[in-house]
Amino acid sequence: MRCFSCGVWSFKPLCKRCYTELVPRLQTHRLEHIPVLSFYAYDDIELLLKSKYSLVGSRLLPLLASRVQSLLKPLLQESLYALPIDDHIKRGYSHTAAIARALCANSPCKPVYNKLRAIKNITYAGQSLEFRKQNPKGFVFKGDSRLAYFLVDDVLTTGTTLCQAIQTLKAAGVKVAFALVLAKA
Repeated sequence: MRCFSCGVWSFKPLCKRCYTELVPRLQTHRLEHIPVLSFYAYDDIELLLKSKYSLVGSRLLPLLASRVQSLLKPLLQESLYALPIDDHIKRGYSHTAAIARALCANSPCKPVYNKLRAIKNITYAGQSLEFRKQNPKGFVFKGDSRLAYFLVDDVLTTGTTLCQAIQTLKAAGVKVAFALVLAKA
């Protein structure tokens, strides 16, 4: 197999050199009074993030997520539940569920699946802020509102999706500790 990034022969989706060059930098943002943590600039890993549109993303996105675990150790010491945003299965897997699973590996946190779903099947990729505001996804929470969660998504662009998810969870009386995204656009 070839490295997805540079094309050199590799036994893994990313060669050793490309993997070590992926240096995450923790950045904190706020949406709806909730801290949102991001680790990469979108432009730096755009090719890797777009792998979510194909099956190879099921192997690449967890690699990106596992790379940030050392930065998350202080946050993931208590027992929280990772809540992937809209983890519908597309192209054979759910990219947000794959990220959540990798983030929770080797920690007391557990991912929960199929608990926060969008009623409307709207894709925001490439759409304007105006379009996103006029077409809300309509999230529904079907989990246990007594548990503490953190949200997981791949990219923070305008923040519309995360804001809608946070509002849905707050309306259900759920405690959201923070949100994690791989990249900030």
